[in-house]
Amino acid sequence: MSMNVGGNSAVSDINVTPFCDVCLVLLIIFMVVTPLLQKGVPVELPQSRNPQAQSEADKETSIILAVTMDKNVVHYYFGDKDRPLEALREDLSEAFQRRPDRRVFLKGYRNIEFVEVKRMLKVVQDVGFKQIGLLSQHVDEKGNVVTGNAASSMTQ
Repeated sequence: MSMNVGGNSAVSDINVTPFCDVCLVLLIIFMVVTPLLQKGVPVELPQSRNPQAQSEADKETSIILAVTMDKNVVHYYFGDKDRPLEALREDLSEAFQRRPDRRVFLKGYRNIEFVEVKRMLKVVQDVGFKQIGLLSQHVDEKGNVVTGNAASSMTQ
């Protein structure tokens, strides 16, 4: 890097150091923030080979529900809030009253009994939501994880 201390000649070198600094700071910010953007609680999803892509699962307008199990105790989540099943029914009823056209996505823990998932599906359908998707982890033929949201669509 050179410096012109005297004279009227213009320096034609481009100083890219500030540009690189800004780019690196932005990269670090995105690397830190991106894992925090997942809606709801983190759940180890069941794997599926050919699910439909569901970009709507990331939208703010969609409702994300989850069923997990911790030490033989089943937990039901509305977003990231752990709720008993009856309180979950009330929360879903309020959400349905505000916007009945919202899509609901259900994340079920990989090793949970399907009876628990079925209970939550029954609550969602009883409230009145018509568009329900079951989220899964997309894998290829070899079992390698493919990025992105995938869901099996269930409509009435």
